[in-house]
Amino acid sequence: MDTILLLAGAGFLLLLTEMFLPGGVLGVVGSLLLVAATIVGYVELGPLWGSGLLCVILVGVLVGFCIGMALFPRTAAGKAMTLGRSLGGGDLLASSSSLVGSEGVAITTLRPAGKALINERRFDVVAEGDFIEAKAKIVVIAGEGARVVVRKKA
Repeated sequence: MDTILLLAGAGFLLLLTEMFLPGGVLGVVGSLLLVAATIVGYVELGPLWGSGLLCVILVGVLVGFCIGMALFPRTAAGKAMTLGRSLGGGDLLASSSSLVGSEGVAITTLRPAGKALINERRFDVVAEGDFIEAKAKIVVIAGEGARVVVRKKA
């Protein structure tokens, strides 16, 4: 019984942590621990108690999911999404047309898409024409909604 409580408690704790530190790994491990707790429950307690444990875990996950959805906008990831910012620090909703003429540096190789540092902010950009190697100087030539088009600075 202690094993079941330990596995289920750790599983729920990891799922809760996943809400504040998104990435997926903690959620997957937490889910696997809950499955393991259910299996151990069936083996140690029998089918009747194992089914009861499964129901308790499913209800707990459902209630946790509902509470998580209510709290998510207050987390770092939720605030980043509602403010239109990426977790990497780039502006998702910035007006790209205001960037035309700005200069920057390619952070990654642009094949043709990649990341660039423009006005000390990270942006997802698309290169016009050929590839642009990382660390090359670039200039913004067009802004179309959220799309930022750049070319290698001559």
